[in-house]
Amino acid sequence: MNREFLTTSIFMVLLLQSVSAHGGEEEAGLTNLQVMLISLAISLVFFIASKKLFSLDSNSKESIYLSLVLYTGAVHVLLGIKDRIFLLGGVGVILFALLPLITKFGNANRSLSQAAVGLIVTIMFIGYFVSNHDLHFIVEDYLGLTTKFAELGIIGLIVKNYMNKTGVESTESRS
Repeated sequence: MNREFLTTSIFMVLLLQSVSAHGGEEEAGLTNLQVMLISLAISLVFFIASKKLFSLDSNSKESIYLSLVLYTGAVHVLLGIKDRIFLLGGVGVILFALLPLITKFGNANRSLSQAAVGLIVTIMFIGYFVSNHDLHFIVEDYLGLTTKFAELGIIGLIVKNYMNKTGVESTESRS
């Protein structure tokens, strides 16, 4: 398992170098479409490979949760070349989400790890709308919107997991 994690980490570091290696152009780095496609590819590869890597069921909520975290985390890491706050948020959300899968301490404190992911994602979600006041820009920002939808999915899965652990009935079980 550690070998696969190391391979994935090296792959992500190599992606970071390719983002900043576009010299000679007016605007260095990847376009929003490229960032979205790379992040989507990372997320889909993880979703498909999660059964082998971490013994997760491909239809489980945890593999969906981790795929959404990898999508939003990869977007923030790729955008983080120009802005260190994006980089910090992307790396932080990925590390806290993968912590239960790669360490015994994280597995024992899974709820704490999910709370940290929830806090980071909530800050990312609120920060996007605080920094972007123009509604016209938000409607046309497909990268930002897809990331915010992924973040809503993450928050929803964390809340649903918390409700299931505490015994609170969901609306589905009442019907």
